[in-house]
Amino acid sequence: MNLNLDDHQKRIAMIAGAVVAVLMLLWVVVLPRLGIGGIDDKIKVKENELREVIRLYKSFEQIKGDFNRIESQINRNQSLSLLSELSRIAEKVNVKQGIDSMVSKAKPKNDFYQEEAVEMRVEKITLEELTRLLYEIEYSTKVLRVRKLHVEARFDDKTLLNAVLEVSTYKRQES
Repeated sequence: MNLNLDDHQKRIAMIAGAVVAVLMLLWVVVLPRLGIGGIDDKIKVKENELREVIRLYKSFEQIKGDFNRIESQINRNQSLSLLSELSRIAEKVNVKQGIDSMVSKAKPKNDFYQEEAVEMRVEKITLEELTRLLYEIEYSTKVLRVRKLHVEARFDDKTLLNAVLEVSTYKRQES
C-alpha cells in the first residue's frame, strides 16, 4: 500500500500513530492497573466491614442467649412470692431472727414485665452474715436483684451491722 504522502503529511501521520499507540498503551496497560488498585482498596474496605458484621452478629447472639436465659428465669418467677423467697433465703443463711421488717414497695409498670420490690430491714447481723445473704439473693435460681443497699455499724456493738436492702424481681406482665 503506497499512499504518496508528502513529508508534512507523513509527520502528521506518525504523530497521530504515536498518539494512538500511547492511548492504546494507556487503555490496555495503565488504566486497568489503576482500576485494579481501586478494586483492591474496595476489597479491603469490604473485608473490614464483613469482619465488623461478624463481630456484631456474635455480640447479638451472645445478648440473645442472655436474654433467653433471663426470660426463662422470669417465666419461673410467675408463682414466686418475693416475701416468702426472702424469708426462705434469710432462714437458709441463718439471719431470719435479725429481720426487723419486710415491706412490699410499688414499682412502675411497663408493657412487658411487672417489677415487684421488697424493702428488707435487718438488724444486729455480722458482715459475714450480710455477705452470705447478699450472695444468696444475687445467685438465687430466681431472678432477684439487690437494687439498693444501706449498711451502718451499730453504736452499741461495732461488730454488728444494721442493713436496709431493696430487692426486686420480675414477672411477665399478665395479658
